[in-house]
Amino acid sequence: MGRLDERYGAAVDAELKRVVGDAVLPLYDMVRYHMGWVDENGRPLNADPGKRLRPLLCLLACDAVGGQIDVALPAAAALELIHNFTLIHDDVMDADHERRHRRTVWSIWGSAHAINAGDLLYSLGIASMSQLVQRGVSASNAVTAIGRLEQVCVQVIEGQYLDLEFESRLDVSPADYIEMIGKKSAALISFPMEIGALVGGADKNIQSNIADAGRAIGLVFQIRDDFLGVWGDRRFTGKPVGGDIMRKKKSLPAVLAFDTARDNTRARLREIYEGSGPVNQAVPETLKLMDDLGVRKSVEDLAEMYAAKARSSIQELQIGARAKDEFSQMLDFVVNRNA
Repeated sequence: MGRLDERYGAAVDAELKRVVGDAVLPLYDMVRYHMGWVDENGRPLNADPGKRLRPLLCLLACDAVGGQIDVALPAAAALELIHNFTLIHDDVMDADHERRHRRTVWSIWGSAHAINAGDLLYSLGIASMSQLVQRGVSASNAVTAIGRLEQVCVQVIEGQYLDLEFESRLDVSPADYIEMIGKKSAALISFPMEIGALVGGADKNIQSNIADAGRAIGLVFQIRDDFLGVWGDRRFTGKPVGGDIMRKKKSLPAVLAFDTARDNTRARLREIYEGSGPVNQAVPETLKLMDDLGVRKSVEDLAEMYAAKARSSIQELQIGARAKDEFSQMLDFVVNRNA
């Protein structure tokens, strides 16, 4: 991903800061804090801005179909702002105190202000996408882009509902899980590639094919995220090993464990995930149960299955060899990332 960041990163950062603007209302400093631009007192800072995977994929797709990067920048910024809107709201819902090795917005300013900051990011994202016409995109394509963005936001919200609803269930199937992450995570990776191709002037068939490749990449991304939520190294993730177990989160490892376990093992998992006691004491035991059930390998195998689909989809795209290679490199980053 390094080469893409070098090529597009500075332009994405400049566009994001232009869209957020220089308003002095403290609400904007909450947004700037979350984006890594200032500390909690509003002083300039260069903190970890996150992976910026979505705007980079958008610009790469635009470039791959022969479009102009400057034209696609409002869309790229919109995607990153919308993504960060979901992150702030997720932190509130999950009561997470840390993101990117820094305190979360709600843990500093409270849930109400954090929700407001997330809503602001959402609105700024829509406003940014609406500026495509000013960069030379046809009115028809700009309207399509805004409409598709709203559709994707609906999908993401539906996915978040399912994610929350799964917390009270022990009968979540692997198919249920794939449906949920398809709405929530994969949509926010598939869409950037689709919209980059649209803004770049590709026909609908190429847009659809690029979106399909993006969906497979998005599924791999979330499966890897769930892997890291259980077995990730705290030095990279900033979270303890078994963090998702501590939260009793029905991420993929838990879903596969319940789907595979029988009799006494299933009963014990049920006690851990339904019990009222501190689950952190049961993390080593739960990790051992997952190892005995082969869950770790099953998660890795599922990630590789979707990675293979993504690789095949990338190779079938009607784009140049260099662009195919760069999409493949982005997929490799997603498959192998540690945070």
